[in-house]
Amino acid sequence: MKGYSKFLDGLEKVEKFILVVTIGLMVVIMLYQVIMRYVFSKSNAWSEELTRYLFILNVMLASAVAVRSNSHLQIDVFLNKMHEKTKAGFTIVSTILGIIFLFYLLKASIDVCRYTVNNISAGLHFTMAIPYASIPIGAVLMILSSIEVIGKNVQKIRNSEAIEPKEGENV
Repeated sequence: MKGYSKFLDGLEKVEKFILVVTIGLMVVIMLYQVIMRYVFSKSNAWSEELTRYLFILNVMLASAVAVRSNSHLQIDVFLNKMHEKTKAGFTIVSTILGIIFLFYLLKASIDVCRYTVNNISAGLHFTMAIPYASIPIGAVLMILSSIEVIGKNVQKIRNSEAIEPKEGENV
């Protein structure tokens, strides 16, 4: 598991670097768009389109980072009242359900990419499969992160079993 976690550490650094660069690009592009629209009274379709596609990419990359750090939206009122072992079990089950959904999303998004190869974007004039590729990329990254989450929670369960005294033992 340590080797896999190190691999994901490197992958996460790349993801975060891409996020920083694309957010910076989005700010610069939108600033350009505002200046062009309100100062020069000319608007460019490509700038709004590119910003939208970068935003979609950011959502998918940031989702993978959030899955790995368990920062995604969740209602944890009940989880916080559970023992660590039970909490880890619930996390494993919910993560497996999430992986099932992500595999469905992966298959469907690959199909969408195939169907949109011949569609050309209005402003940027490239195939629509490029922006749609953000979805399968994000799905794969979230699956990889989810596998690590399951592994870490299995270790939590194993470690808590090793620590907890067996019935009838004196501590």
